[in-house]
Amino acid sequence: MAFARTLPIRETIPASLGTDFIGTFASTGWLPPQGSELLAFLPTQLRFPLIGPALGAKAIKSAEFAWTDADGVVGWGEKPLARMAQTLARLRGLPYWSLEDGFLRSVGLGKTGAPPVSMVADDVGIYFNAAKPSRLEELLLRDANKPELERARNLRHQIVVERLTKYNHLLDYPVSLPASRGRRILLIDQVAGDYSVTGAGANEQSFRHMWQEARAVPGATVLVKSHPDIVAGFARGYLSHLADEPNVRFIDENISPHALLDVVDEVWTVSSQFGFDALMRSVPVTTFGVPFYAGWGLTQDWAEGEIASAALRRRNRKVDLDAFVAATLLQYPLYVDPVTRMQTTAEKAIDRLIAWRHHALERRGRYLCAGFSRHKWPTVRGFLQGPLSQVTFCSETPSNEQLAKADYLVRWGHKTPMPDGVPPLSLPLPVLRMEDGFIRSAGLGASLTPASSLCIDREGIYYDATSESGLERLLRTAKFNPDVLARAVRLRQQIVRHGITKYNLDADESPDYRELAGGRPIILVAGQVPDDASLRLGLTNCVSNIDLLRIVRRRQPDAFLIYKEHPDLLAGKRKGLSDAALLHEIADLVVGNVAVGELLDVSDEVHVATSQMGFEALIRGRPVSCYGLPFYAGWGLTRDGVTPLRPRRKLSLDQLIAGVLILYPRYLSGNTGLPCEVEDVINEIHRTRGEKRNFIRRSLHRLGWAR
Repeated sequence: MAFARTLPIRETIPASLGTDFIGTFASTGWLPPQGSELLAFLPTQLRFPLIGPALGAKAIKSAEFAWTDADGVVGWGEKPLARMAQTLARLRGLPYWSLEDGFLRSVGLGKTGAPPVSMVADDVGIYFNAAKPSRLEELLLRDANKPELERARNLRHQIVVERLTKYNHLLDYPVSLPASRGRRILLIDQVAGDYSVTGAGANEQSFRHMWQEARAVPGATVLVKSHPDIVAGFARGYLSHLADEPNVRFIDENISPHALLDVVDEVWTVSSQFGFDALMRSVPVTTFGVPFYAGWGLTQDWAEGEIASAALRRRNRKVDLDAFVAATLLQYPLYVDPVTRMQTTAEKAIDRLIAWRHHALERRGRYLCAGFSRHKWPTVRGFLQGPLSQVTFCSETPSNEQLAKADYLVRWGHKTPMPDGVPPLSLPLPVLRMEDGFIRSAGLGASLTPASSLCIDREGIYYDATSESGLERLLRTAKFNPDVLARAVRLRQQIVRHGITKYNLDADESPDYRELAGGRPIILVAGQVPDDASLRLGLTNCVSNIDLLRIVRRRQPDAFLIYKEHPDLLAGKRKGLSDAALLHEIADLVVGNVAVGELLDVSDEVHVATSQMGFEALIRGRPVSCYGLPFYAGWGLTRDGVTPLRPRRKLSLDQLIAGVLILYPRYLSGNTGLPCEVEDVINEIHRTRGEKRNFIRRSLHRLGWAR
């Protein structure tokens, strides 16, 4: 399992989108105006909390209060509750929009709670109902402009390269098939009675027709892809009876569509979105119903019946693939970022899907978390849980039965990997060590503030200089590509601009340090908790805060020495406050809850044992002297009093930032509880710093009901 990665984070909106891409949502002519107040029934609001942000609505009000002032009504799909919403709109004389998932939705199924990055809103019909027109049909009957076509071409290329689909949670691995001289035709089975079948003007006869035509192809090998619900026994399929047919192979694995598209020659389907995935890969598609992609000259269409005939007559022009992608993925859907709860572009939504899929894949497995404080459980679960993982907690001493059901044992910090008295397994579990990240939160961990970043390390832990950690190995061996270095530059600027540090605490008013210094160079000395693990394992020779101050004073007798006490000690969460009289005797100024960013900005030098404040000083371009070996020392950027036990190469500041803040930690949105990136956490901290939220308000915010 690899825990280091780099993901694309777009700095700006592509120029082809114009200066105000959000304006495109309001200028379509059929969507609700930005800032509308819309009605939706409460179950719809509960199940789809991102409706408001996706539509740019000012408010989504309860349709149960039928005469509430509103600009329109929305309902999901074409189920009974949606029909009630349509009736309400007709009675009120209000416009109505049918909502549905977009074609690039999530990483994981909606019924498991995976948040969507796209949805569609249609005031004419809905794309999966071929019985009547939809806005998607109208878009496809128009001509796309050149910038849209170019953007669509780039989008399709990225989707194919990244092997994206609607849900993106299935494993993608090579499929081995017997050699075949004839065509390999993949038939897509679907759940019997599903509206995607009936809405496409199809029925059981459509599947029989598909099988009869496939059987008639000379020398063909027929493969049948079963629906996961059919494999699990939750539903009946239309093609299950083919299991006993010769030259028919069933694909029952829950596997990515792209893995099958790698090895088949054609895809035949009634109405599955698998056909859309195949078109994106330029794999020939034959349809036996009328899905949204049929009838445009991109597929061979065999649909029969009144609904199919009418739909194919409406779709009376040929559309090339780029124009089809422009309408289907750029013009028709709305994109929303579930982390920021703001409208976004298709490109940025794809970035989020890629990041989430990476998170899901690297987290797959069963995690046994031993000895964690109960207040950490929700945070730890948030970092490890995903569509391919399972997280359980146990006491400090797990049983053999618990260990046998796990793939990884997770410990906090530098605790021993296996407690005494537990017999070792024949195949010991890999031990993952977890620790707070370097931009943690707006509040202390000791005050039970949940962490927005964690480090998960299979090698060791980053503050232990006695053995190599995953961070040290990453910094020693990683090849930093230009994109991640450019991202590190922007990140460094963002941190300095917003005054971001590890804990981002509310600060007392800072004095005028320059005036107090009277022209003398200002040297900042960072205090630490005396029993901190980074001091014990950081090769500091047990230097105390007082000892460190004395050393710096001897070396810089004429400097204005500022001593910064550690916030855990000031808050009374840890023991070890230094003698105040001694501190004042050595230092010129002793400070506590001041703004660390401001303090670092005025410091001419920063001296630390192993404090992370040294890293924060490097980010701000300040010279740093280390009297131990913290994670950022030994790379040619600090003045080091300790020689590393293992060779370290020279790094640039941006390489160090890329490794320490982008590639090594993992991040979780404090507002939504979703996996995110360091930039998201910084923006959240900056926007909410000083804002007090109780548990109820935080919970309502995650549901989209409170800001």
